[in-house]
Amino acid sequence: MRNTILKKIFITAIIVIFGLPPSLSLARNVDGTLSLIKLPNEGVPVVVAKGQDFKVLTENKGELFLVDGDGKKFPLQPLWKSLSSGKWEAKVWLSEAYPPGAYSIQLIGDNGEVDTNFRSVWIFEGFYEYYTFAHISDVHIISMDSSNDNTATFEKVINRVNSSDAQFVLITGDITHNGSIEEMKAFLKLLNKFVKPTFVCAGNHDRSSNNYELFFYTSTYAFRFSKDGYIVFDSREYRVADPWDEQDNVVYRYRRELKPSRWVFGVTHRYEYTMGMRLQLALFVDDPVDYLLYGHIHRENTKEESVLPWGKTTVFVVPACKDGYFRVYDVGEGGVFPRELTSVK
Repeated sequence: MRNTILKKIFITAIIVIFGLPPSLSLARNVDGTLSLIKLPNEGVPVVVAKGQDFKVLTENKGELFLVDGDGKKFPLQPLWKSLSSGKWEAKVWLSEAYPPGAYSIQLIGDNGEVDTNFRSVWIFEGFYEYYTFAHISDVHIISMDSSNDNTATFEKVINRVNSSDAQFVLITGDITHNGSIEEMKAFLKLLNKFVKPTFVCAGNHDRSSNNYELFFYTSTYAFRFSKDGYIVFDSREYRVADPWDEQDNVVYRYRRELKPSRWVFGVTHRYEYTMGMRLQLALFVDDPVDYLLYGHIHRENTKEESVLPWGKTTVFVVPACKDGYFRVYDVGEGGVFPRELTSVK
């Protein structure tokens, strides 16, 4: 079974590098922004085991398929629900018919439109108590030009992570340098060179209009892996009035839902004492998350910065990807253990 999974991952990598089957040619909009399918996507994927369920958020309802690396389609049997926002939500249950591996999700709308999000659904045979993940931050992509230092370095990091034993990847913000549509599109093309699930969040450099949401729909979400829960949230500028806004409500709900988890992680671009007080109370005081992972400062955190001022949440910071760094973590019953930094320079 492990060989089957590795084969599918390898096929996915070949497709990303050398081209896509004709059945997957209609994906997103021409400029790279999301089209009919909003979630899941390459930066907010679904990671599930057979027998579990997941949700799909779309502009229109229609026929849904999982598409493997060979272009083979697996029809889904969604239960559709109309949302007050005007969008549609499909709940999907996975049977034993879907082999483990990486899949694109495809929608053929009732009006005949076709849309595909690549690398969006990852089916595992099962989850183990012990696993590993990679943490990357501060990519600062400016263009797809391989002669650009940031692009060339990110590609080296991608290759190293792909060959590592990490089972998924967290990328904590500043994925672009100026947050433009062109930079987001360049980052997306590079992101699709990963052969592992990639969970992305926004950084301060990614905040140009709502371009980030046009590519990844949301900067606040949660997911489970093995026995653990991950809450991804947006490190926005908080030196303003602190309303009880949508993110505060959503994060509060996620924290309650993930309470039974073995470990709960906060995943964001940066932590500063100026962050919104309600968000800090929800994550670090009322029911503190066990670990916080972020980047932003382009260096490792000091011993004094290894625990938040609230005194209960352990902090791990990774230096900038643009400088060639990433880190792999081991997770198990005993806790979370960071390995030595990896440098590609």
